[in-house]
Amino acid sequence: MAASYGEVRDALAAQLEVFVEGLESLDPDGPTDCEGWTVADLDNHMAGNLQGLAAVEQRRVDRPAGGGVTAWAGELEAHMDLVDEEARSARLRSKDQVAAALQALDSHGGDTVVHQLTGDHTLRDAAIFRVIEAVVHGLDVGIRPDPKALKLVVRELAGTLAERHPGRSVEVRVPPYAAVQCVAGPRHTRGTPPNVVETDGVTFVRLAAGRERWTDAVADGRVRASGERSDLSGLLPLLA
Repeated sequence: MAASYGEVRDALAAQLEVFVEGLESLDPDGPTDCEGWTVADLDNHMAGNLQGLAAVEQRRVDRPAGGGVTAWAGELEAHMDLVDEEARSARLRSKDQVAAALQALDSHGGDTVVHQLTGDHTLRDAAIFRVIEAVVHGLDVGIRPDPKALKLVVRELAGTLAERHPGRSVEVRVPPYAAVQCVAGPRHTRGTPPNVVETDGVTFVRLAAGRERWTDAVADGRVRASGERSDLSGLLPLLA
């Protein structure tokens, strides 16, 4: 069942709390797992996106929304150069933007359509994008995600995997958060699926974000893959 707008808002608030707290103990000039970015670059990027989330009245449009996580993820690569440039261009702090972003969510309905860099999205979906970013970028600097936020992000990314690569020949399990079937091929109906991939939530998110190599995660046992169709290296990442 899809998360309600209130659940998305609460997941964002919880993740931003651990994200902001975690950043306080880090050297702004220190490295991150987001290639080429320092901690300060990453903080500035998140702060800018939270500013955008707060600017509902300036960004509201009278047009249909263009899509959810799958559509958003599909647009990211086209804007990477601009995002990279903006991340290095200022020194905003995420901690200064949290209150306004959450207030905007509390003051507007989740079906409000707002324009963002990646297109027109409902405010609910825009908030989900920020949860995904806060979880991914938190992991980029070693911040363990809030459980509610991790659950939401795993479910959204697993759904994106299934939507991009529809089928029922492979079952991807990320206990206790999600299980989806994907990849075209023979349909499985009963018993243990012939092709199964199982991993934990953090590893799945990092694979989806391009922060982990599939072969490394399989080699060290964080991904358990069985069956001739269970190699997902050609389907990941989803966000890069």
